[in-house]
Amino acid sequence: MSILETIIGCPMRLPRVRASVLPAVSAPILRALCEGWDTTAQHPRPFPAHSAHPTLRQEREGWGTRLLVLAAPTVLLLLAVMTSVARAQKPVVLDHVVAVINGSVILDSDVQEDMRLAVLQPFSDPGRNTPKRTLQRLIDRALILQQMRTAEELTPPSPEEVQQRIQELRSLIPECAQYHCETDAGWQAFLTAKGLTEKEVEAHWKQRMMILSFIQSRFGSGVRISPAEIADYYHKVLIPQLQGKTPPLLQTVSSRIEEILLQQRVSSLLLEWLQSLKSEGSVSILDPVYGQVGTTGSGDESDSGGQR
Repeated sequence: MSILETIIGCPMRLPRVRASVLPAVSAPILRALCEGWDTTAQHPRPFPAHSAHPTLRQEREGWGTRLLVLAAPTVLLLLAVMTSVARAQKPVVLDHVVAVINGSVILDSDVQEDMRLAVLQPFSDPGRNTPKRTLQRLIDRALILQQMRTAEELTPPSPEEVQQRIQELRSLIPECAQYHCETDAGWQAFLTAKGLTEKEVEAHWKQRMMILSFIQSRFGSGVRISPAEIADYYHKVLIPQLQGKTPPLLQTVSSRIEEILLQQRVSSLLLEWLQSLKSEGSVSILDPVYGQVGTTGSGDESDSGGQR
């Protein structure tokens, strides 16, 4: 049995049958499938008028040519469409890795998201919210989060604490004034205008609170501000800033000055710590848009590459 017999289940030679058994259309098609098309025929010859049953060759010539004539334009059109589509389509990059921090990746979408979230920083300079600075901020954050995983268990803030901080934040963001963020409707309008959602803000601020708590527990507990440092800041920094106005008494602002000096000291210690983490670990920038491409840290003693 031939392959064709196996596929369609017909003998190599189809016996003659009456028109009542096989319809006028199905009979020649079935014969053609079983016995093949006559590809040498250019034009179908008319069936003899006196013949009730055309010969197999006549049927093959007629049907084969008709099918070829009908199918050829469709096939050519399909090939043309497929060729034009293939030429028009170009690969579209939806996202890509811009940096690798000790095996953890930072995506381009992470940078774009953090740039949108930067609007929540009350006293930030919008001109400094560039892709390069944002990536460096994400690199520092990734290093801190990696250290937090190996540190003692931190107690996350409760949902009520997060909401309380966000409520305070709504009164501090300069752009919030025009949206009247003190109202829920105004806050929603502000978030919509900035392309943010409440869940994104809550997750971002919760993480920020945990990072600040970790930094305070790691560096703030060992920092002590002396009364002499407070008095020095009061006379050399605070009074000149008042530009001739009557300054408040030192006793009334000493606690606030101590807090400012503590934050400065912690920030300095944090910066030194982050630099050591970068030199001990591996920080790679892969996209030149975000800085000089290269790896710093393990295996790279240079101070170029991904560092600021």
